[in-house]
Amino acid sequence: MSTLTIRPGLWNWGRLFRHRKTLAMSAIATLFLAAACGGAGTEASISQDAAAASSAASAPVSASTETREEAADFELTLYGNGEHTAGDTIHLSDFAGDPVVLNFWFPSCPPCVAEMPDFEAAYQDMKDDSIEFIGVQLLGLDTAEDGQEFIDGLGVNYMIGADKTADTSGEIIRNYKVIGFPTTVFIDRDQRIARSWSGALNREKLDELIQDIVN
Repeated sequence: MSTLTIRPGLWNWGRLFRHRKTLAMSAIATLFLAAACGGAGTEASISQDAAAASSAASAPVSASTETREEAADFELTLYGNGEHTAGDTIHLSDFAGDPVVLNFWFPSCPPCVAEMPDFEAAYQDMKDDSIEFIGVQLLGLDTAEDGQEFIDGLGVNYMIGADKTADTSGEIIRNYKVIGFPTTVFIDRDQRIARSWSGALNREKLDELIQDIVN
């Protein structure tokens, strides 16, 4: 199993988010994002049991592919990492026939950060089985520059980018009706939503939920 190493200085939040333009943000946006991230806890590190418990608000899995909602296609411009080139563009439809784990997050959300090592480890273990992992960053408290710097420090190698196009931001999040962070959507081979999970996931639970879209 792959081991994710957190590089020195990762938790130096002042350095990591030095690009944040807090004074330019509205109080409403700040309160919204704080509330969105607050449901899964406020500590930067959470236990395995707490991660599972925080994820109680989960849509039930739909066993029949015919009754599953079709996943909305989207375009995402990727950050650069060890396995993907900055500026490359992907679409969900590119991965028709492959199960997709779609994770919504942002860097200053502690539960989002807490689950990412398990997502990276799962990605490394499953990528040869054509199980796709895609991270979508909410912009607001954190910029795209913050996101790139963050994944550089954490060593994230799956596909990940900011929810922004030339014309708008937040379109993917709106289309998937995300109201809390982190949220993970499990998409089957037919590009239909098997389950949407709100809250942090540990590796054990993540593996369990992936089986819903593999079988």
